[in-house]
Amino acid sequence: MISLYLDVFLLAASPFIGSFVTASARSWPDWGKIVTGRSACDACGRTLSPAELIPVLSFLIQRGKCRSCGATVSWTHPVGEALALLIAILAVLAFDGWMSPVAMMFGWVLLFAALVDLRTFLLPDVATLGLIPAGLVVAFLNGGLNTVGLNALAALIGFASLALISETYKRLRGREGLGLGDAKLLAAGGAFAGPFALPWIVMTGAGATLLIVLIGHVLGRKASADTAVPLGPGLAAGCYLAYSLPPLILPQI
Repeated sequence: MISLYLDVFLLAASPFIGSFVTASARSWPDWGKIVTGRSACDACGRTLSPAELIPVLSFLIQRGKCRSCGATVSWTHPVGEALALLIAILAVLAFDGWMSPVAMMFGWVLLFAALVDLRTFLLPDVATLGLIPAGLVVAFLNGGLNTVGLNALAALIGFASLALISETYKRLRGREGLGLGDAKLLAAGGAFAGPFALPWIVMTGAGATLLIVLIGHVLGRKASADTAVPLGPGLAAGCYLAYSLPPLILPQI
């Protein structure tokens, strides 16, 4: 019963958590703005009222603009809030007991990392490296030492594979093409989801990245061989889906 109440509370709170995650990602690495300051318009600096902080709804009512100066509000706010809710819904559907809040936290940290990568083309170590030991602890609690060993191997393989690709690209092209942040993120996915999830995570990451490029092309943003496109958001989506979908799909097979 306590678990049910907690799930309901987290579902209700998830859009507001998404708002905090989005604001943190937009402020990173200067998190002092989040801890010490109140929410304000990025353009005019006016402190936002409670009515302007309702997730998604406030953005729609105000048509994506500040009520005072008319400046455009970043689309990442409603998208981050909606994704945080979807993460919570999937966690509740896929897991029971203490695992559903754990899955939510995993998804919300991945969301933070993805939003930072979209803005800065960097994946914060506080997210990627922090998720690796967290995933191994969860693996131990669920399956003991055997599962920990398997998932630790997955983390090592995930990191080594993308790190090798990164170094090879750098030697061939003479410049960075794939950051080690992506390798760390794949390692985190392996720590949570295990070795068999790695190919699916990479495929999802590559597919989502290609989709971003295609959408940009449709919108008139022509891509070339030198166009920088963040891989982190796609990998983050792959990590969460590879972790949360099997409990929903496998029992039906």
